Amino acid sequence: MDQFYLKNAALYQTYVDKVDPTKPQAHFMNLAPRPTKEAADSSNPNMSIGVRIRPMLADDIASGFPCAVYPRPHDPTAKQQTIDLHDLYNHPRRPRPIFKSSTHKLQHVFDASASTSDVYNEVVRDLVVSAADGKLGTLFTYGQTSSGKTFTVTELQKLAVADLLDRHAELHVTVVELAGNVAFDLLNQRERIAVREDASGTTQLVGAIQHQITDKDQGIELLERAMSFRRAAPTLKNPASSRSHCICRIKVTQPATHTQGFLYMVDLAGSEIARDVTEHGPELMRETRENNVSLSVLKDCIRQRALAATSKKKVHVPIRESTLTKILKHVFDPEENQECKTVVVACLNPSLADVASSKNTLRYAELLGKMD
Repeated sequence: MDQFYLKNAALYQTYVDKVDPTKPQAHFMNLAPRPTKEAADSSNPNMSIGVRIRPMLADDIASGFPCAVYPRPHDPTAKQQTIDLHDLYNHPRRPRPIFKSSTHKLQHVFDASASTSDVYNEVVRDLVVSAADGKLGTLFTYGQTSSGKTFTVTELQKLAVADLLDRHAELHVTVVELAGNVAFDLLNQRERIAVREDASGTTQLVGAIQHQITDKDQGIELLERAMSFRRAAPTLKNPASSRSHCICRIKVTQPATHTQGFLYMVDLAGSEIARDVTEHGPELMRETRENNVSLSVLKDCIRQRALAATSKKKVHVPIRESTLTKILKHVFDPEENQECKTVVVACLNPSLADVASSKNTLRYAELLGKMD
């Protein structure tokens, strides 16, 4: 597929240059209808979905692949922002490739010029405030490997710690790595821990050490130390790809009122397609399979949780089928009564070579936005 895109890159760019997304055209026949006012008003106030598009890097440009992801101009009055994805299809009965586009609507879209501080101020600060008020807050980033997830979530963690300390909260941090269904404490030299449910059904990280953070510099040092123990390996797409899921849990206590909240900041392992794993050895292939299984369970939980929001019948959400979703139980369990605010940041690689992965990432972000 890469060779097909490279061979037709110039033709593809001529198609893109002619696009006017405001007008109905044949290649936009799959354009999703605009939501009604009733649908927009019924969106979940505790769920916020954002998309961050990383810049085209020098290697992307040098490889010859054009850009495939085009956010439309930001409309501050709209409840949703729009991204267009442009693709080429090789039709066997036509002399030239077919140009088709898909459009995706989400609450927040951050283009390549947006900073991590912009992401924090627009979608994450409210989550931090909620945790400071004694509630549950969850952030997770996901997308294809090399899409900027780890960079984004690591910088957001540092901003969150600084913000919470400015609010005079007492912080205790735990950083856990999930390799398949095995969990390790990254602030205790990757010591293995257990993930179990207690008698009340709450997930506990048994054996994980909680480290108190007393100032911003110490917090940054702790987070960077945790990342130094994280499992990483070179892949075709990324010279230092994260081979695991990473969960940073911050317990937030207000000394004056003794209220206690939790902030979870989750960096999911990058999803990979066949092209990404062609040079993997047996160990990396095993890790890829385990990561993909847990991501598949996560996607099933997203689907079923969205279905549970509209179905009159009881819907089974497979929370217990992976360690990852056990820890994120408070996000997906329809029986969960404790208030939880959730922010999802879907990260995109804008290259045409990765348009299929970008489309899948956006589809699941849209699906997650439908959770009631």
